[in-house]
Amino acid sequence: MQTPGNKPADPAPSLDATLTRVDSALAAAEAEVVAALKSLRRLRRAAQEGTLAGLAEAIAALAEATAQAADPIRRGAAAFDYDVAAAFADGAYVEELAQTAQREGLTLVRRDGRIVAYPVALRLDARAQGVRLGRRLERRIRPSFLVGQLKALQARPGRFNAAAFLERLLGPYALLAAREQPGWRADRAEAGPLIALADLHAALTFLPAAAADYPLEEFTCDLLRLDREPAARTRRGHRFELGGSTGKKGAKRLTLFDEQGAQHDYYAIRFTLDA
Repeated sequence: MQTPGNKPADPAPSLDATLTRVDSALAAAEAEVVAALKSLRRLRRAAQEGTLAGLAEAIAALAEATAQAADPIRRGAAAFDYDVAAAFADGAYVEELAQTAQREGLTLVRRDGRIVAYPVALRLDARAQGVRLGRRLERRIRPSFLVGQLKALQARPGRFNAAAFLERLLGPYALLAAREQPGWRADRAEAGPLIALADLHAALTFLPAAAADYPLEEFTCDLLRLDREPAARTRRGHRFELGGSTGKKGAKRLTLFDEQGAQHDYYAIRFTLDA
């Protein structure tokens, strides 16, 4: 039986619940401030036109009403008792975000310390009190709002150009393939060797600024998009093949979870120019 001396502490309030209380208090304050503003405008007009009857009393009543309007504002300030840094550190925020996502039908995958809602990886930034969606910092982090943003991002029509992506890969692939399979050339009608996709990404982002502009997570998303267009070709007609784990020994696995939470692993790619 639980005794008062060892009663567990109440769980910390959720961010959604906390912000609902804050919003309710601020809504009450807004209503009073709007009413006070209307009265203030009437009194200014009376002063400008010289309507003196009851003016002094009305100004005094407005001063009192304005002071009372500060009460719900103070209640709103007191209602916000959410520790963002602590919630980020102990997992409370991520747990609430995951529960909200589940209710709203959004697949949020938590695996190996990563949080993914295709097509973006999420990273908590306690210093900025925000959540990074890929490269973008999102400061509007109320779970119900953020889940809505992620769903809208998934529903947005894709602008992926598979042929252009293949062209972008073919250049560094040709350089690496020539080392792997001496004598192979991109203009010959033969299959090229399997080249590790992680090595291709490293070649594409050789400069630090380029790596920041095209992180590995985004590259892996593009691989999934490419995988969904198996008939894609380069301008000269190169087709591609995404090799499995047994096709390229030692290749780093690039993993992505799609909209349904299915796992996709990518290791290597080869290009072939058909005769």
